[in-house]
Amino acid sequence: MSRCWNDEEFTTEQAAYGIAFLIIRELTELTVIERSCQGTGFDYWLGTSAIDGELPFQKKVRLEVSGIRKGNSSRIKARVKQKKEQTKPSDGQFPAYVIVLEFSTPFCFVARK
Repeated sequence: MSRCWNDEEFTTEQAAYGIAFLIIRELTELTVIERSCQGTGFDYWLGTSAIDGELPFQKKVRLEVSGIRKGNSSRIKARVKQKKEQTKPSDGQFPAYVIVLEFSTPFCFVARK
């Protein structure tokens, strides 16, 4: 199984997604709905289950995730700023969460935009 994860960048990215999905479910009423299209500036759409007769998954929120294998607090802050900027092309109607995970400590930073 470990041979399937030889690409450290891909492994870090996939691990960050998995942990971010669990964090967003723990901190909010949101869950991952679908992968966003390339070029939108974020990774996934989030939504909620149907509440009080509403159609499910209507109130969507954007999610941008980043993983850092080893970094200090200034690198994490810089990555959060970078990821917030990255979501600008899709700013407007829907809010966004940015989650940056650092794996050596480990540490997680969650920002709502």
